[in-house]
This record gives sequence, structure tokens and C-alpha cells, in this order.
Amino acid sequence: MASSDNAETTAKKLNASSYQRLPIKLLNGALRSAQSFGLARFTLDTQKLLKKACKDTGLRDFGDDRFMTQLQLLVEDTNRTALNPLGRFLARSNIERLLQGRLEAEALWQRHPEILERSLPDPIVIVGLARSGTTRLHRLLASDDRFLHLQSWESVYPVPRADSFAARAAGKTDPRITQLDQALKAVLYMSPQIGAVHPLGTHEVEEEIGLLQYAFSTQLFEVINDLPQFAEWLMTHDQKFAYEYMVKLLKTVSWFRGDPQDKPWILKSPQHMQDLDAMLHVFPNARLICPHRDPIKVVGSCCSMAWNSLVRDVDTIDPHAVGQNWLQKTRRMLHKNLHDRAELSTPEQQYDVLYADITANWQAALGGVYDFLQMPFSDQARTGMRQWLDSNSQHKHGAHKYHLADFGLTKEQVDDELMFYRERFNIPYETQNPHAASAATHDTPN
Repeated sequence: MASSDNAETTAKKLNASSYQRLPIKLLNGALRSAQSFGLARFTLDTQKLLKKACKDTGLRDFGDDRFMTQLQLLVEDTNRTALNPLGRFLARSNIERLLQGRLEAEALWQRHPEILERSLPDPIVIVGLARSGTTRLHRLLASDDRFLHLQSWESVYPVPRADSFAARAAGKTDPRITQLDQALKAVLYMSPQIGAVHPLGTHEVEEEIGLLQYAFSTQLFEVINDLPQFAEWLMTHDQKFAYEYMVKLLKTVSWFRGDPQDKPWILKSPQHMQDLDAMLHVFPNARLICPHRDPIKVVGSCCSMAWNSLVRDVDTIDPHAVGQNWLQKTRRMLHKNLHDRAELSTPEQQYDVLYADITANWQAALGGVYDFLQMPFSDQARTGMRQWLDSNSQHKHGAHKYHLADFGLTKEQVDDELMFYRERFNIPYETQNPHAASAATHDTPN
């Protein structure tokens, strides 16, 4: 069993700035020097951000103004956070992108009201904790051409612009694809470890958390910038309007692609664990596929995911605080999710599947999923899934390595907090001895 002394010793080895490439450190140093002369401040001010978005686009209508509460909270908490200069610049740039996207969306919907008149059949929604195999399950099911799915560039840039229409008419690549290609190269240069945590690619199957960002209502902000007050507000307030906006963006993507309106989406985001009530508000008859993984592995992997995201933009982070935050967040999300499942959906809408079963025999596990969906597990689906697995071998982007002790946690602590969840779904330990002295872990794609 890892002692608290061992946890302290290991944690001292975690230093945020040591994860940053030398050119990034030098750039931050140069920016700090410029700031001492009143330059490169990268200030975040809500009204200035709104005005700049209007100026850059020539548009003024942001649509439903309920997003303003979240935006103001996000700006305030970001200003309180000790971001390095590059991190503050990136945070501001991200908000600018989202505000411009809202303006462009409203203008598009006014020109093409038929977009919002489209129908969406009841989707299949993967509802599981981050790091519980949701990405793998999502990408397997997306291999079935009977379902619709988002690609990464569509999740980040869901609203087609004038240059998107022009490129399509000319048979050229959508500029949004090129834009994300360049952005991902920058991300993987600045944070090369991220690729091992969550495989990134412009055309990869991706979750709709990018769409929820446009309502300023996702955990993605806190994972990147450590925003405790913003995160607490999201956890404790109704996010139904954000899911309503997500639906509008799904319709927009489908309209631009020319998707058939009777084809269901396969959706997935760990955000739905926290906001299942909002998801069921917009899709009350959604079919829920709920994967479950050893919570010891989930918590350790979530801590590592958060740490590897934060170290790019925040120079000083307490790894023990990261550990406590994600352990308690996981406990709270599970309680809320189990309540919402019991109160807001029927047992016939829900299907539970173990990560261990998918890992041991994916075809048998997916066969159970298709039985639940009352659909044949077609040859096309099997072939597509096998091809995806063949081209996405484990650790293709490097092994995701982490230690619970790095975050001041032990396996016993996780068990004490989350045993209710393990027992509820009879989730097996992923090691023969769950309290073995070695805390080292190699993760598989989440």
C-alpha cells in the first residue's frame, strides 16, 4: 500500500513548468518582460470581448443571451487564475472564437430558417465517466454507417462560413479543416503528452463537448485552465439551455452535410454524466449506453488528463489539489447521474456495459449493445469496427502513464469514496490485488 510519505515524495517530482518545451518557456519569459512595460497584457473583459467579436464579423446578434451568465463567470474566474502569458492569450483567443461562432450561427439561421426546422431522431448517447472507455466505444459505434457522428473539425467549427460554401462549390477543402489542422499541430507541439491521453486528429470521430462550448457550459474550460468557481457553478446549475443550443448546432452540421433526417446520431461526452437531466430535456427518449470501469483507474487517469492539460497554461499547480478535486468531482457526478437515471429515464432506455467486457471480447460486448438497440450487428458494422481497431492500436500515440500517488491519492481512498459505484454495477478491479504496492498504471484509449 502506498504510504502518505511515498505520495508526498512522488508528488514533489511533479512540476508544471517542467512539462513545457523550452521554446514555450522562453516565449512566456519574453511575454512577461513585455508585460512589465505595459505590453502583451491579454486582458479578459466581457464587454470588450463582445465588442471585438462584433467588429471582427460585422455582426451583432449573439442569439439567446442566457449564455452571458456563464461567459461572465468564465471571464471572472479566468482572470483569478494564475495563467502564464501564453495561457492567458489562448484563453482569450478561445472565447473570441466561440463568440464569433455564435454571431455566425445566428446570421446563418436567419438566412436559412429551414436549418432549425430539421428533425432529429432519438439519438444513442454514451454516458460514462471520462477515461472509462467512452471514446473507444464511441469510435467503434461510429464505424457503423447507420449512425451519424461528428468529426473533430465539425465539433470545433460547427458553423459553416461564407468561405466554407465557396470551398464546397469549388471542390476545395473547407477552410475550417485547414484551420483545425494547424491548431492541432500547435497543440501537439506545446503539449505532446496530450496525444497519449486522448487521440487527436482533424477527421477523428469526436464528441459534442465542442458544441456545448458555444454556450460556455462545459468542463473543458476547467480542465484546461483550473477554474474552481466556474466549475462549481456548472455543477450546481441547470444547463438545459446549453443543450438546446447544442441541438441547434447538430442540426446545422447535418444540414450542411445533407444528412438524411431519419438517421440517428451517436453522441458521447463525459459532460453528460453531470448534465444527464439536460440531455434528457432535449432528447427525452434517447437510448443510453453506460460504460463502467474500475474507479481506481478512472480517477487516476482523470487526474493525469487534467494535469497534462493544465501544465501548458498554468505554471504553478498543486497536484494534490488536482487529485482531491477529481476524486470529489467523480463522486458528485456519479450520485447526480444515478439520480437522474432513476428519475428521468426508464430502465428500457438504459444499457450498462463493463469496460472489462469490451476489453476482453469487444464483439460479444458490442453484440449486447446491438441487442439493446434492437438492431442487427451488421457485417458492415463489424468490418468497420475491426478496421478502426486495426488502425488504432493501443499506445499508438504513446502509453498514457500515471500514478495515483502523484496526486496524493491511494487506492484505498478511491475505494472508500466510490465503493457505492463499484458495488452498484459489480465493477471488477483491473488488477488481481487492488491494493498492491505498485501504483503504476498504463492506460488504454479512453
